[in-house]
Amino acid sequence: MTDTQRKRSYTPHNWWFLLPIIAFIPWYGMLIAMLICWAVQGKPMYWFQHGPKASPIYISDIGATNLRPLFISCAGWQGLGYFLTLLSEYWQRGGFKNKHFYMAPGFTRHETRLFFASAIIGGFGEIALLMCSIFSTAHYHHVHLGMVGVFVVLMFFSVCCHSTAYFIMGKYYALIHPLANLSEEEIDLNNVISRREWKGYIWNKYTISATAKMIWLTFAVIWAICFGGVSNDSRSACFEWLLAFWFGILFVILSVDFYLGSRFKTESLYFRSIPRDHLLKFDNYRHLIDAEDYTDSLTTATTDKA
Repeated sequence: MTDTQRKRSYTPHNWWFLLPIIAFIPWYGMLIAMLICWAVQGKPMYWFQHGPKASPIYISDIGATNLRPLFISCAGWQGLGYFLTLLSEYWQRGGFKNKHFYMAPGFTRHETRLFFASAIIGGFGEIALLMCSIFSTAHYHHVHLGMVGVFVVLMFFSVCCHSTAYFIMGKYYALIHPLANLSEEEIDLNNVISRREWKGYIWNKYTISATAKMIWLTFAVIWAICFGGVSNDSRSACFEWLLAFWFGILFVILSVDFYLGSRFKTESLYFRSIPRDHLLKFDNYRHLIDAEDYTDSLTTATTDKA
């Protein structure tokens, strides 16, 4: 492989993968700025805080001070970025009747619906976070806590919907993957979702991504429970900060999804090796093949497998 070919092989097909990065970087900047400002001020107790002095203090406590504009603007930016990220994936995979696929479409309509549901639920969750920053804990403590709870619950369901869509795609992709080593008789694409067993190349890019999101979600749930259940304010605040920084990892996973997904038509050796007659069994892929010329990139006949 020449240097030019090697360079081309790592080039994304589009630049949508930057959207999640742009969304979460200001969020990290806000968290770091808050910690620095609180430390520079001498780690004070604010007038609205009660009980023994805690270190660190809650993000919302710092966000209720003169840093409130920073808290509101960065929460809003991150929330809008998360919503647009999920909505853009829905669109890139053929949503909104988009026939120019920037990422590989889902194999059934279930994935499309789950991607859309994830975006809408996540959008409402992010609105709750914005309301949480607007209704500061200093003046609207109960409303603030209520919005935190709504944000956590809706984000849980948003990630669950997104992960489920990837698991479904991974289950189908495992059957038709060139490394599946299945005979034609074993490639049964009927009732794939309802079957308990997984066949074929199970650990493909979709199932790996879905598993990574579920691992992320598991730790997020544990830390959220600790944040809400620990009575010691200092320890509870530590879990809140940990959860806030952990949130950025989800954006990184989504960015990797976008980067890999953008390359399915040009650089994905395995996708281009899938027999066309397998792909034509799915409506979305029929639209994809009809809309663009895949004569040179897709196999036109079923490959023989042992």
